[in-house]
Amino acid sequence: MPQENRPPKEAQNASRRNTQHTTHNTVYLLSPTPAEGAEHLPMIEFKTIPQPIDFTPYDGLIFTSKQGVIALDEISGGSWKNTPAAAIGKMTAQEIQKRGGEVVYIASKAYGDILSRELSVRFKSFRWLYPRPKVVASKIASDLRKAGVDVDEKVIYETSCKAYDKEARPEEGAILIFTSPSIVDCFFKQFGWSGSYTAVAIGKKTAAAFPEGVECKISPSQSIPDTVAFARSLATA
Repeated sequence: MPQENRPPKEAQNASRRNTQHTTHNTVYLLSPTPAEGAEHLPMIEFKTIPQPIDFTPYDGLIFTSKQGVIALDEISGGSWKNTPAAAIGKMTAQEIQKRGGEVVYIASKAYGDILSRELSVRFKSFRWLYPRPKVVASKIASDLRKAGVDVDEKVIYETSCKAYDKEARPEEGAILIFTSPSIVDCFFKQFGWSGSYTAVAIGKKTAAAFPEGVECKISPSQSIPDTVAFARSLATA
């Protein structure tokens, strides 16, 4: 059979290698908020829980996510802005400032236990309000109470897993960025796992949420842009 139009075997192999390399370079960000440099595949969605909130008894608000800021702004009509706020990380702090709030403190590292420990030292006399999701991964409120700090909690939103067709499943060799334990849970429920995937967790609590036997790499930074850069460095390594 004539072979003139068929590329040499070496070229075919090179083409396959290039295709595999391209596939391996696909980085997916599974958080609700997109970021440059990654395909966006959000795994959770939010529903606010409307309720009246009186902010006058409180010296400060505690925010552990951007979504907490967004939800409180929505249900309160912006009346929270006169109450100073503490943020778990820079991205949350930026959302507070973007919406007109005042940031009085940002945790030195974006972990709930660190935030509660630092607030109990620096703002021990404050009475705090912690507007939070229905399910939380950290024990901020209980840790603050154990340290003698006055804190109230309000459940202002809840999360649920987004549903996708099977065609949305990330391709083999993808690098997947997980930014919370709930995202880990939703991904495994929706898509399962492939041994060809590389998992990147934004922090230790997220890493601890993976099923036994699934390894993940922990980003050196809790910033999403930094984590995307870290994941892309793995893709080209």
